[in-house]
Amino acid sequence: GDAVRETKKQSSIGSVAKFLNAWQGSDEGFVRIIEKKPKAIILSYRCLDPSLVTRDIVNNAHSTIIMSGTLTPTLMYKDLLGFEENTVEKSYKSPFPVKNRLNIIVPETSTKYSLRNEKQFRRIAKICSDIVNETPGNSALFFPSYYLRDSVNHFFTKLCRKTTFLEIPNLKKEEKKDLLEKFKSYKNSGAVLLCVASGSFGEGIDLPGILKCVVVIGIPLQKPDLEAKALIDYYDMKFGKGWDYGYRFPGFNKSLQSAGRCIRSSTDRGVIVFLDQRYCWPTYFKCFPIDLDIKITKNYLKEIKDFFSKK
Repeated sequence: GDAVRETKKQSSIGSVAKFLNAWQGSDEGFVRIIEKKPKAIILSYRCLDPSLVTRDIVNNAHSTIIMSGTLTPTLMYKDLLGFEENTVEKSYKSPFPVKNRLNIIVPETSTKYSLRNEKQFRRIAKICSDIVNETPGNSALFFPSYYLRDSVNHFFTKLCRKTTFLEIPNLKKEEKKDLLEKFKSYKNSGAVLLCVASGSFGEGIDLPGILKCVVVIGIPLQKPDLEAKALIDYYDMKFGKGWDYGYRFPGFNKSLQSAGRCIRSSTDRGVIVFLDQRYCWPTYFKCFPIDLDIKITKNYLKEIKDFFSKK
Protein backbone atom coordinates (compact mmCIF):
# COMPACT_ATOMS: atom_id res chain seq x y z
CA GLY A 1 0.00 0.00 0.00
CA ASP A 2 2.76 2.48 0.96
CA ALA A 3 4.73 1.72 -2.20
CA VAL A 4 1.69 2.40 -4.37
CA ARG A 5 0.99 5.69 -2.57
CA GLU A 6 4.50 6.93 -3.35
CA THR A 7 3.66 6.91 -7.06
CA LYS A 8 -0.14 7.19 -7.27
CA LYS A 9 -0.87 9.15 -4.04
CA GLN A 10 -3.58 6.62 -3.13
CA SER A 11 -3.83 2.88 -2.73
CA SER A 12 -7.02 0.81 -2.74
CA ILE A 13 -5.21 -2.08 -1.08
CA GLY A 14 -3.83 0.29 1.54
CA SER A 15 -7.33 1.63 2.25
CA VAL A 16 -8.68 -1.90 2.66
CA ALA A 17 -5.82 -2.77 5.01
CA LYS A 18 -6.48 0.38 7.05
CA PHE A 19 -10.16 -0.54 7.36
CA LEU A 20 -9.42 -4.13 8.39
CA ASN A 21 -7.03 -2.83 11.03
CA ALA A 22 -9.78 -0.57 12.40
CA TRP A 23 -12.20 -3.52 12.26
CA GLN A 24 -10.12 -5.12 15.03
CA GLY A 25 -10.65 -2.09 17.26
CA SER A 26 -12.67 -1.60 20.42
CA ASP A 27 -15.97 -3.40 21.06
CA GLU A 28 -17.49 -0.94 23.53
CA GLY A 29 -19.32 1.89 21.78
CA PHE A 30 -18.84 0.37 18.33
CA VAL A 31 -20.70 -2.13 16.18
CA ARG A 32 -19.52 -4.40 13.39
CA ILE A 33 -22.03 -5.10 10.64
CA ILE A 34 -21.83 -7.56 7.76
CA GLU A 35 -24.55 -6.85 5.21
CA LYS A 36 -25.24 -8.92 2.13
CA LYS A 37 -26.37 -7.00 -0.95
CA PRO A 38 -27.36 -8.46 -4.36
CA LYS A 39 -23.95 -7.65 -5.85
CA ALA A 40 -21.72 -7.17 -2.82
CA ILE A 41 -21.07 -7.90 0.82
CA ILE A 42 -20.61 -4.74 2.90
CA LEU A 43 -18.49 -4.63 6.05
CA SER A 44 -19.11 -1.69 8.40
CA TYR A 45 -17.44 -0.62 11.63
CA ARG A 46 -19.57 2.12 13.16
CA CYS A 47 -19.11 4.31 16.21
CA LEU A 48 -22.28 4.38 18.34
CA ASP A 49 -20.95 6.63 21.10
CA PRO A 50 -19.66 10.11 20.08
CA SER A 51 -18.59 10.81 23.67
CA LEU A 52 -15.64 8.45 23.12
CA VAL A 53 -14.21 11.25 20.96
CA THR A 54 -15.74 14.40 22.43
CA ARG A 55 -15.36 13.73 26.17
CA ASP A 56 -11.59 14.30 26.28
CA ILE A 57 -11.88 17.40 24.10
CA VAL A 58 -14.54 18.87 26.40
CA ASN A 59 -12.68 17.95 29.59
CA ASN A 60 -9.44 19.53 28.33
CA ALA A 61 -11.13 22.81 27.42
CA HIS A 62 -11.53 25.72 29.84
CA SER A 63 -15.11 26.14 28.65
CA THR A 64 -17.23 24.70 25.85
CA ILE A 65 -20.32 26.07 24.14
CA ILE A 66 -22.43 23.78 21.97
CA MET A 67 -25.00 25.79 20.02
CA SER A 68 -27.58 25.03 17.35
CA GLY A 69 -31.15 25.85 16.41
CA THR A 70 -32.19 22.21 16.80
CA LEU A 71 -30.47 20.82 19.91
CA THR A 72 -33.72 19.26 21.10
CA PRO A 73 -33.89 18.02 23.78
CA THR A 74 -30.71 19.54 25.23
CA LEU A 75 -30.40 16.77 27.84
CA MET A 76 -29.93 14.20 25.08
CA TYR A 77 -26.98 16.07 23.58
CA LYS A 78 -25.44 16.58 27.02
CA ASP A 79 -25.58 12.82 27.57
CA LEU A 80 -24.44 11.77 24.10
CA LEU A 81 -21.46 14.15 24.00
CA GLY A 82 -20.26 13.26 27.50
CA PHE A 83 -20.81 16.55 29.32
CA GLU A 84 -20.71 16.58 33.13
CA GLU A 85 -23.80 16.89 35.35
CA ASN A 86 -23.04 20.55 36.14
CA THR A 87 -23.39 21.52 32.47
CA VAL A 88 -25.76 24.46 31.97
CA GLU A 89 -28.61 23.89 29.51
CA LYS A 90 -30.25 26.98 28.01
CA SER A 91 -32.99 27.49 25.44
CA TYR A 92 -33.68 30.91 23.94
CA LYS A 93 -36.66 32.28 22.08
CA SER A 94 -36.39 33.08 18.39
CA PRO A 95 -35.47 36.74 17.75
CA PHE A 96 -37.88 36.84 14.80
CA PRO A 97 -41.38 38.35 15.26
CA VAL A 98 -43.99 35.80 16.37
CA LYS A 99 -46.62 37.50 14.21
CA ASN A 100 -44.63 36.58 11.08
CA ARG A 101 -45.17 32.84 11.41
CA LEU A 102 -48.01 30.37 11.76
CA ASN A 103 -47.10 26.94 13.14
CA ILE A 104 -49.76 24.26 12.99
CA ILE A 105 -50.13 20.51 13.43
CA VAL A 106 -52.68 18.84 11.16
CA PRO A 107 -53.49 15.49 12.85
CA GLU A 108 -55.33 13.93 9.92
CA THR A 109 -52.79 11.53 8.38
CA SER A 110 -49.75 9.45 9.27
CA THR A 111 -46.79 7.94 7.44
CA LYS A 112 -46.45 5.26 10.10
CA TYR A 113 -45.42 2.06 8.34
CA SER A 114 -48.53 0.08 9.32
CA LEU A 115 -50.80 2.83 7.95
CA ARG A 116 -49.18 3.29 4.54
CA ASN A 117 -51.63 2.59 1.73
CA GLU A 118 -53.10 4.26 -1.34
CA LYS A 119 -55.93 5.84 0.64
CA GLN A 120 -53.40 7.45 3.00
CA PHE A 121 -51.28 8.72 0.10
CA ARG A 122 -54.35 10.23 -1.57
CA ARG A 123 -55.33 11.97 1.66
CA ILE A 124 -51.84 13.41 2.16
CA ALA A 125 -51.81 14.61 -1.46
CA LYS A 126 -55.20 16.31 -1.02
CA ILE A 127 -54.20 18.14 2.15
CA CYS A 128 -50.84 19.24 0.72
CA SER A 129 -52.38 20.46 -2.54
CA ASP A 130 -55.05 22.42 -0.66
CA ILE A 131 -52.36 24.07 1.46
CA VAL A 132 -50.00 25.05 -1.37
CA ASN A 133 -52.87 26.21 -3.58
CA GLU A 134 -53.94 28.53 -0.74
CA THR A 135 -50.38 29.84 -0.25
CA PRO A 136 -49.48 33.01 -2.20
CA GLY A 137 -45.96 32.10 -3.28
CA ASN A 138 -43.50 29.23 -3.11
CA SER A 139 -43.89 26.18 -0.88
CA ALA A 140 -41.70 23.21 0.04
CA LEU A 141 -42.89 19.75 1.03
CA PHE A 142 -40.53 17.53 3.05
CA PHE A 143 -41.09 13.76 3.13
CA PRO A 144 -39.44 11.00 5.21
CA SER A 145 -38.21 9.18 2.08
CA TYR A 146 -38.15 9.27 -1.71
CA TYR A 147 -40.55 6.33 -1.76
CA LEU A 148 -43.17 8.26 0.22
CA ARG A 149 -42.51 11.42 -1.77
CA ASP A 150 -43.10 9.62 -5.07
CA SER A 151 -46.12 7.70 -3.75
CA VAL A 152 -47.83 10.95 -2.72
CA ASN A 153 -46.64 12.93 -5.74
CA HIS A 154 -48.45 10.50 -8.05
CA PHE A 155 -51.73 11.96 -6.75
CA PHE A 156 -50.44 15.42 -5.76
CA THR A 157 -49.55 16.55 -9.29
CA LYS A 158 -53.15 16.01 -10.39
CA LEU A 159 -54.43 18.35 -7.66
CA CYS A 160 -51.73 21.02 -7.41
CA ARG A 161 -52.29 24.12 -9.54
CA LYS A 162 -48.65 25.22 -9.37
CA THR A 163 -45.40 24.21 -11.06
CA THR A 164 -43.64 21.44 -9.15
CA PHE A 165 -39.94 20.63 -8.72
CA LEU A 166 -38.55 17.32 -7.45
CA GLU A 167 -35.35 16.90 -5.48
CA ILE A 168 -33.20 14.30 -7.22
CA PRO A 169 -30.86 12.09 -5.13
CA ASN A 170 -27.12 12.81 -5.28
CA LEU A 171 -27.38 16.11 -7.13
CA LYS A 172 -24.07 17.79 -7.88
CA LYS A 173 -23.51 21.26 -6.43
CA GLU A 174 -24.14 23.06 -9.73
CA GLU A 175 -27.24 20.97 -10.48
CA LYS A 176 -28.64 21.77 -7.07
CA LYS A 177 -27.93 25.46 -7.59
CA ASP A 178 -29.66 25.45 -11.00
CA LEU A 179 -32.74 23.72 -9.60
CA LEU A 180 -33.04 26.25 -6.77
CA GLU A 181 -32.59 29.20 -9.14
CA LYS A 182 -35.45 27.93 -11.31
CA PHE A 183 -37.57 27.42 -8.20
CA LYS A 184 -36.80 30.94 -6.96
CA SER A 185 -37.87 32.41 -10.31
CA TYR A 186 -41.45 31.42 -9.43
CA LYS A 187 -41.42 33.65 -6.35
CA ASN A 188 -44.45 35.67 -7.49
CA SER A 189 -46.58 33.05 -9.27
CA GLY A 190 -45.66 30.26 -6.86
CA ALA A 191 -44.13 26.79 -7.23
CA VAL A 192 -43.73 23.72 -5.05
CA LEU A 193 -40.48 21.92 -4.21
CA LEU A 194 -40.91 18.29 -3.12
CA CYS A 195 -37.92 17.18 -1.04
CA VAL A 196 -36.77 14.53 1.42
CA ALA A 197 -36.05 15.58 5.00
CA SER A 198 -32.79 13.61 5.12
CA GLY A 199 -31.74 14.84 1.67
CA SER A 200 -29.56 17.80 0.73
CA PHE A 201 -32.42 20.31 1.00
CA GLY A 202 -33.61 19.33 4.49
CA GLU A 203 -31.01 21.47 6.23
CA GLY A 204 -28.84 22.69 3.38
CA ILE A 205 -30.88 25.44 1.71
CA ASP A 206 -31.32 29.06 2.67
CA LEU A 207 -34.08 30.89 0.79
CA PRO A 208 -34.90 34.13 2.64
CA GLY A 209 -37.95 35.83 1.20
CA ILE A 210 -38.68 32.89 -1.13
CA LEU A 211 -40.54 30.25 0.89
CA LYS A 212 -44.00 31.15 2.15
CA CYS A 213 -44.92 27.68 3.36
CA VAL A 214 -43.22 24.48 4.50
CA VAL A 215 -45.12 21.25 5.06
CA VAL A 216 -43.31 18.48 6.95
CA ILE A 217 -45.07 15.23 6.07
CA GLY A 218 -44.64 12.47 8.62
CA ILE A 219 -41.63 12.04 10.90
CA PRO A 220 -38.33 11.15 9.15
CA LEU A 221 -37.40 8.27 11.43
CA GLN A 222 -34.39 6.17 10.52
CA LYS A 223 -35.00 2.88 8.76
CA PRO A 224 -34.88 0.18 11.49
CA ASP A 225 -31.80 -1.54 10.07
CA LEU A 226 -29.00 -3.31 11.94
CA GLU A 227 -27.17 -0.09 12.81
CA ALA A 228 -30.33 1.59 14.11
CA LYS A 229 -31.14 -1.44 16.28
CA ALA A 230 -27.58 -1.51 17.62
CA LEU A 231 -27.84 2.20 18.45
CA ILE A 232 -31.13 1.71 20.28
CA ASP A 233 -29.73 -1.24 22.28
CA TYR A 234 -26.56 0.68 23.19
CA TYR A 235 -28.37 3.83 24.36
CA ASP A 236 -30.83 1.68 26.28
CA MET A 237 -27.96 -0.01 28.09
CA LYS A 238 -26.11 3.26 28.80
CA PHE A 239 -28.94 5.73 29.45
CA GLY A 240 -32.14 3.69 29.64
CA LYS A 241 -33.46 5.79 26.73
CA GLY A 242 -32.70 3.70 23.66
CA TRP A 243 -35.79 4.45 21.61
CA ASP A 244 -35.75 8.16 22.46
CA TYR A 245 -32.03 8.82 21.90
CA GLY A 246 -31.46 6.35 19.08
CA TYR A 247 -34.68 6.67 17.11
CA ARG A 248 -37.45 9.13 18.03
CA PHE A 249 -35.57 12.32 18.89
CA PRO A 250 -33.12 12.24 15.93
CA GLY A 251 -36.08 11.84 13.57
CA PHE A 252 -37.95 14.69 15.24
CA ASN A 253 -34.91 16.95 14.92
CA LYS A 254 -34.88 16.37 11.17
CA SER A 255 -38.48 17.60 11.14
CA LEU A 256 -37.44 20.79 12.94
CA GLN A 257 -34.53 21.30 10.55
CA SER A 258 -36.86 21.03 7.57
CA ALA A 259 -39.38 23.37 9.20
CA GLY A 260 -36.59 25.89 9.76
CA ARG A 261 -36.22 26.44 6.00
CA CYS A 262 -39.29 28.72 6.04
CA ILE A 263 -38.39 31.66 8.30
CA ARG A 264 -34.81 32.76 7.60
CA SER A 265 -34.90 36.45 8.52
CA SER A 266 -36.83 38.93 10.66
CA THR A 267 -38.84 40.06 7.63
CA ASP A 268 -39.88 36.62 6.36
CA ARG A 269 -43.52 35.61 6.79
CA GLY A 270 -44.66 32.05 6.40
CA VAL A 271 -46.65 29.01 7.45
CA ILE A 272 -45.14 25.81 8.84
CA VAL A 273 -47.33 22.70 8.84
CA PHE A 274 -46.51 19.44 10.62
CA LEU A 275 -48.69 16.84 8.91
CA ASP A 276 -48.93 13.69 11.02
CA GLN A 277 -51.03 12.52 13.97
CA ARG A 278 -47.89 11.57 15.90
CA TYR A 279 -46.84 15.20 16.38
CA CYS A 280 -49.69 15.38 18.91
CA TRP A 281 -48.29 12.48 20.92
CA PRO A 282 -46.70 13.66 24.22
CA THR A 283 -43.40 11.97 23.26
CA TYR A 284 -42.99 14.36 20.31
CA PHE A 285 -45.11 17.36 21.30
CA LYS A 286 -42.94 18.06 24.36
CA CYS A 287 -39.92 18.46 22.06
CA PHE A 288 -41.25 21.48 20.18
CA PRO A 289 -39.38 24.71 21.07
CA ILE A 290 -41.08 26.60 23.90
CA ASP A 291 -41.75 29.71 21.81
CA LEU A 292 -43.18 27.97 18.74
CA ASP A 293 -46.78 28.74 19.78
CA ILE A 294 -47.99 25.76 17.80
CA LYS A 295 -51.67 25.10 17.09
CA ILE A 296 -53.37 21.75 16.59
CA THR A 297 -56.16 22.12 14.06
CA LYS A 298 -58.15 20.37 11.36
CA ASN A 299 -59.39 23.75 10.13
CA TYR A 300 -56.00 24.44 8.60
CA LEU A 301 -57.15 26.18 5.41
CA LYS A 302 -58.98 28.89 7.36
CA GLU A 303 -55.94 29.40 9.60
CA ILE A 304 -53.68 29.76 6.55
CA LYS A 305 -56.06 32.04 4.69
CA ASP A 306 -56.49 34.30 7.74
CA PHE A 307 -52.72 34.45 8.27
CA PHE A 308 -51.91 35.56 4.73
CA SER A 309 -54.79 38.05 4.69
CA LYS A 310 -53.04 40.02 7.45
CA LYS A 311 -50.48 42.55 6.32
